Amino acid sequence: MVRRSPAAGGRGLPRWAWIVTGLVVVLALVGGVSAWYQGNPRPGGPASTSPAPTAGAPAVPNGCLAGPLNDADGLLQAQRDAPQNQAGAVGFGAAVLRWIAQYPRPSAKDGSTVAAAVLAKGATGTIAHLAANMASAETLPGVNSGSLNFSEGRYIVEAATPDMVRVTVGGAEVQNGKPTDQNIASTFTMVWESGVWKVRSDGSERSLDELFASGSAFAGGC
Repeated sequence: MVRRSPAAGGRGLPRWAWIVTGLVVVLALVGGVSAWYQGNPRPGGPASTSPAPTAGAPAVPNGCLAGPLNDADGLLQAQRDAPQNQAGAVGFGAAVLRWIAQYPRPSAKDGSTVAAAVLAKGATGTIAHLAANMASAETLPGVNSGSLNFSEGRYIVEAATPDMVRVTVGGAEVQNGKPTDQNIASTFTMVWESGVWKVRSDGSERSLDELFASGSAFAGGC
């Protein structure tokens, strides 16, 4: 059925109909204005009705905490910058492994400087002999440069307290500027000591396959 508009000059709508029609129009306008303001908040008002991000959400560890140069100064600055939380401990652990894995090896002087700064009291494991190991490291035939890239790296937190984080970290090996399809990983026990994260021990708690299959990704890397 087609509803036609009243003919000109014909009988108009009763008064109550006009009142009802007017109320409908007013309600529609109010609803439309309210909807517009929700989608377009006025300056100074709330930016959005969406809930804010959850406060205290854990940060994602940085896989390039020591910077692209990966020198001793960068590593020690990363140690000072790493916050006292899991992300700080994991990020600094990755920075330590990346520094150790670089080639050419750091100088004996840098090895001693770094060892004195990053090793916790009573450190055990291979890491406890960091300075001596760096000084006696053999050359790699045919390799001009080597590094460890954490842009595709992974980590697994094995255990954690406010002052201790045991974490397995791993990255992709790069030689002569090209990926080698090999990964390098280590499990570090990081402790909060003298206001910074330090390494108490190292080891191998995860297989590479397990780490890269189920580990968490870093927030970028270098």
